[in-house]
Amino acid sequence: MELLKKIMMATAILLGVCSTVSAQEEDIFSFTVKYQGQRPTITDFVTAFLQQEELGEVWGNVSDQWKLYRQGKKTSGTFTVDQKNGFIEYKRIINDAEGRSELVTEFCYWNMSDNRHKLLAVNNYFSENGKYYFTEHSGPSLLLFDSQTRRMSFATIGDYGLEYAPFGDTSVIFNLPRQGKNIKLVFPPTEEKPNRETTYSEYVWDGKMFHIPSVEEAMPNGAKADMYDVSLRIVDEQGPKPGYECIVRLAGIGGGKTLQVLEARIEDRPDLMDDFGKVIETDVNFDGIRDLLICLGAQKVSDQSFMHYDAWIAKPTNGADESSIQFVRYKNFRGIANAEVDHVNKRILSHYLVRDGVSYNYSAHRWRENGMLMEDGPSWVEKKKLLVK
Repeated sequence: MELLKKIMMATAILLGVCSTVSAQEEDIFSFTVKYQGQRPTITDFVTAFLQQEELGEVWGNVSDQWKLYRQGKKTSGTFTVDQKNGFIEYKRIINDAEGRSELVTEFCYWNMSDNRHKLLAVNNYFSENGKYYFTEHSGPSLLLFDSQTRRMSFATIGDYGLEYAPFGDTSVIFNLPRQGKNIKLVFPPTEEKPNRETTYSEYVWDGKMFHIPSVEEAMPNGAKADMYDVSLRIVDEQGPKPGYECIVRLAGIGGGKTLQVLEARIEDRPDLMDDFGKVIETDVNFDGIRDLLICLGAQKVSDQSFMHYDAWIAKPTNGADESSIQFVRYKNFRGIANAEVDHVNKRILSHYLVRDGVSYNYSAHRWRENGMLMEDGPSWVEKKKLLVK
């Protein structure tokens, strides 16, 4: 583990250098790419990059292993070299008493539409015991190659449409393309958000720069990137009346503004506390503004359990200005068992398993113009659980 941490620290230093190069410093951080034939290959780019003395100590491990690989000698990691698709990956796995650590370094390049320049990307990501490890410098760095001068210089990623925190989320894994042209983005669960589902997006290359998708384009299956950044802690977790306190901030680029501190307790301790405090971001009252559901755990009833939630409804106090949002807890929402938000039919569903052990009894609730959530018609039975979107 210590060796991996040293490698990661070195990588962070390198990426810090790459991301802060200015135009005036370009000559200091540029070098010649030597190659034979009409055009350089990915091997030529990587060899030239790793030979730089300025990066020798910082990039030492990968550089040393690349030299051994080129000499046909045994390496401490595994190289995948795809000359046809312009892609190289170095993967090193370390198993010790603390578990399994993995370091992945990727290289690839794109041909630019001016037929003169090529853009090289160097990307890193790390994991420990199956969980991704993030630093403020995780992600790609870019270098620009000029075929007329045969010089390669570090470039600023923002000049080509990339960001280290797409959608304001720094917990993102960049995967460089071995096939195709687009950079894949993976947003995995994190320590701060252990229950969030892994989502995916991509940066699209158009020959000049990368296209940053809109929120709706970026998230799969109609899902959306987080609007809020929520930090929650459980209060009196072992007591008879547990509660929560959470700080809600605006997420995304230019976000970080604290909107409100939400606090609440429950009267009766739930039988199941596993999901207590889980936060779901969704438009509960269908007004186009995402609200927050906070899980209050589950109560056992016979052979099944009923989950309950607090609903915090977002209300901007200054028109459409998101930074003016204040949350109001709709107290009666707690009484809806196993609540599900049906966005297609704009209703809140409640359900439970009937005695045959197969069918489900459903009831619907709709929001009225006065802001009240009321039952909508009689309950009904479905032969199988509804797929609610």
